[in-house]
Amino acid sequence: MTAQRFEYVVVGAGSSGATLATRLSDRSTGRVLLLEAGAARQNDFWIKVPAGLAKILTNHDYVWPFNTEPQSGLAGQAIYWPRGRLPGGSSSINGMVFVRGEPAEFDHWRELGNVGWGYADVLPYFKRLETTLIGASEQRGRDGPVSVVDLAADPDELSEAFRAACQQAGIPPTQDYNGGSYEGVGYLQLSTVRGVRCSTARAYLDDRPRRPNFTLETEAVATRVLFEGQRAIGVEYRRGGALTQAYAEREVILAAGPIKSPQLLELSGVGNADLLRALGVPVVHHLPGVGENLIDHLQSRLTYACARSITLNEILASPLRQAWMGAKYLMSRRGLMATPGCTVHALARTSAEQTRPSVKLQLHHLSGKDRYATTKGYGMDEYPGFTIGFFKLRPDSRGHVHARSAHALEDPEIEPRYLSAESDREALLDALRLARTVMQQSSIAAYALRETRPGIEVVAEADLLAYIRQSAQTSWHPVGTCRMGNDALAVVDPKLRVRGVSSLRVVDSSIMPTLPGSNPNAASIMIGEKAADLILADAR
Repeated sequence: MTAQRFEYVVVGAGSSGATLATRLSDRSTGRVLLLEAGAARQNDFWIKVPAGLAKILTNHDYVWPFNTEPQSGLAGQAIYWPRGRLPGGSSSINGMVFVRGEPAEFDHWRELGNVGWGYADVLPYFKRLETTLIGASEQRGRDGPVSVVDLAADPDELSEAFRAACQQAGIPPTQDYNGGSYEGVGYLQLSTVRGVRCSTARAYLDDRPRRPNFTLETEAVATRVLFEGQRAIGVEYRRGGALTQAYAEREVILAAGPIKSPQLLELSGVGNADLLRALGVPVVHHLPGVGENLIDHLQSRLTYACARSITLNEILASPLRQAWMGAKYLMSRRGLMATPGCTVHALARTSAEQTRPSVKLQLHHLSGKDRYATTKGYGMDEYPGFTIGFFKLRPDSRGHVHARSAHALEDPEIEPRYLSAESDREALLDALRLARTVMQQSSIAAYALRETRPGIEVVAEADLLAYIRQSAQTSWHPVGTCRMGNDALAVVDPKLRVRGVSSLRVVDSSIMPTLPGSNPNAASIMIGEKAADLILADAR
């Protein structure tokens, strides 16, 4: 067993971890080690091309291929939960949809006792991380590492029809949901640069000079945090068959994401003492909230046969059309290949009594049996088609993630308890009805031949709910399993320090007490930016 010494050891080179480690290295002289379990594949062609999303989510070279427990709320199905396993983490495999979140939800974080996490507090970090031409300079960043572009600059006829139909259905327009009005219908903003994915691997690791005090080790799988009493002193990890120890003179920071961070805490002796004893793990500190409070956006959808040959279905089914789309992309870096296949979303209320948007509707330019149906062999429809996906913005169902054994390479138990809250079932039914209302508008009537899933004849509430239970899948937005707060079940405090131990923090989406908006990746990067300030302030 070999050992190395650093000032900071960061586990996980994903959305938060790559951001944090780079900022620590830039602004301190101490040595920073960033450990990443995956290989350095962030510059592979299909990772960089936005439309490559369809090819990488089921490729185990790029993802942790997690699965949930069978879900009683989803007709007994186990749901596939891919998470990024390469530099950039899930920012290297996600849909690149850039959404800061709803300002009111960050203010809610502050009201929960998380001082310093209201929207006015986090706005400077959102501005720091981005470069964009969108919106006003008071609200948007102009010189950060993450490039953000607006698909409104490259409109298409189906997107325009959907956007107009949403407005006909009473959903207001928004020009900038990240700096203007969060509520409304508008073109998506993407974290891309010149038609190429702008993950945190590109923004923070690849597109800047590497400082001599910074070390990135890939294919390095963390197995546990090392403690001296209740002080974290390092990390044990496996790389190339060898077991290695890296010691941290100041802090160990877990940024391994909402699945692996709680598992690593438990394997290191921090968690519910009864569970740890059952696993045979010596208890360092009883912290019962570790792994609890799992939240995810559960997405169902309506699919339609399109009256015109303008969707991805016919392109992906034809080698000739694929070649033409690829040539157009290589020449212009525009078109559907420069998108993840979705272009417009609506953050909307489903009743006049609501004071905030409660659901999201999103247009996808392809259709099939599920979210992974991108070829005929995987269930893509053989005719032109499109999809309207929908989910509840602030789900009430809560689940957990817990280690199954003391072995770090064994996947943890993932139990989201989808649709366990009645309010979530009601909200998805309301979202489905709103999506149908949108699709009944004249602006989009010329494009929709028929509703193919579940079919317009399905109207009874019990039948619609049965369809949702059978069709719904993850939106790839799990958060919350190392929740920030001050109560007995909080895992980290507002400075992201793990409660009850020292020199250990968690810095990733697992610290989110709630889902901040429709997509959590931008907020995950913000957490890395803010954490760097918190850590360096404590080091003075």
